[in-house]
Amino acid sequence: MKKRRVVPRILSFVLVLFFLTASSFAIPAAEEDSGALISKCLDCCTNKKLICFNLNPDRRLCTAFYEECVKTCESEGAVSSDWRDCWSVPDDQE
Repeated sequence: MKKRRVVPRILSFVLVLFFLTASSFAIPAAEEDSGALISKCLDCCTNKKLICFNLNPDRRLCTAFYEECVKTCESEGAVSSDWRDCWSVPDDQE
């Protein structure tokens, strides 16, 4: 009779430990995803700046667009820019 009471308690304890450890590992993964998105966005800004330099004779304008784009990336899309398409978050992460 006592064994029947002990088994659910042990299982409950194991499940609680599992959920506590699983949730602590999930947080750094989200930070890595955010860092990867920012890096991808910054690469996009750099590519757009190079294209702009090839198409536009005014380098100051391209530099201004690039700086706005970088601000958009660093703010994770909170700041708008003309090159805001560089910051795109997949639908499953919104």
